[in-house]
Amino acid sequence: RQMCIRDSIEGLSHTSVLADVAEITRTGGDLNSHSISVAGLLTGARALQRSGAPCTGGARSIDQELAARTSAPGRFGSRVYGADYVPNATVAPFSFLGPGQASPIVGDPATAFSDLLGYAVPAGGGASREEMLASMRPSVLDTVAREYEALAPRLDAEGRARLEEHKNLVRELEKSLGTAKPKCDVGVDRTGHTVTQFMRLAKMAFACDLTRVITYVAPVPQCPEIGHSAATNVHGYAHQSIKGDTSCGQTYDPVAEAALTDLGIWYAQHFATLLTELDSVVEGSGTLLDHTAVVWVTELATPTHQMHDVLTVLAGGCNGFFRTGRYVRYPRTLANPLKDKPKTGPAHNRLFVSLLRAMGQPDVVFGTREAVGTDGSVVPMGGPLEELHA
Repeated sequence: RQMCIRDSIEGLSHTSVLADVAEITRTGGDLNSHSISVAGLLTGARALQRSGAPCTGGARSIDQELAARTSAPGRFGSRVYGADYVPNATVAPFSFLGPGQASPIVGDPATAFSDLLGYAVPAGGGASREEMLASMRPSVLDTVAREYEALAPRLDAEGRARLEEHKNLVRELEKSLGTAKPKCDVGVDRTGHTVTQFMRLAKMAFACDLTRVITYVAPVPQCPEIGHSAATNVHGYAHQSIKGDTSCGQTYDPVAEAALTDLGIWYAQHFATLLTELDSVVEGSGTLLDHTAVVWVTELATPTHQMHDVLTVLAGGCNGFFRTGRYVRYPRTLANPLKDKPKTGPAHNRLFVSLLRAMGQPDVVFGTREAVGTDGSVVPMGGPLEELHA
């Protein structure tokens, strides 16, 4: 089943980052590939340059944009979990609330669990958030009805009547489904690898509708964890790992290539764990995975920082919006904003437009609208990737 619910997508380009590098080369600023790539991965926009400091995100990132549009009473807008990314000894965040505003990140599963369930009792006493959640969430449709109740006091008499009618229709829909009500199970297994614990937390958070958006920053494991010598590290192997395309003055080493292949397998196994967890929750005629979009992206495209050809994995159908179970390869036909670099495929900004469309949003652009190739041609960066849609 895991093979038929995901797309492997090759040929996208971090065009916004390439255009940013071209502009910084002309005007000055932080040109570190790691800093720029991290700043632009989820924003799809120019990095914010800061005098005497590494650049950082220059706009709200796609996860926080989706969070802002799916927030509701009793639900977190989003949650950001995982490890600090430390390129060249500088902590660089991926998720941004706005220009230069890194989203808070939680790296400890136990802290994340307590945060999700809100164990603290509000000032003045009363029910704890955990108790309120337990009372609010015997079914997904119950939650919808309660959200309408929170809105009713703000409406006039006609509006309240319409809302009551709609709530009754929702309840009739639940009855017509003829299935048992899905339960919110907060009994999360908090054993095993930290990444695995976070994958279980993600399942619980989505199944209980505590949030609609989670960003997870995967750690970079030590080499023994992927079956290689502790005498070096993943970063040391990275620049030597691609034959004919090394970087930073390194020479190709087949051991380095094997190490980076094993690193990819390590990440893929954890990704598969997340998909399995989501697929274990029955929702209606499908599963939580069928109703979710899971996107695996990487900031540097290749270990040698070749950002013109990016691998992306898209899993889950998002309620049938995406047509999965395929290998999709985009041709590289667009001019590169950087001189003497290969042509590029579609900008990864367009994947974010597709994600917005999957959530019912009408956007045609996210982040940078267009770039200029070295041949003077305009490189469009707007519009969805309609080939991925059902």
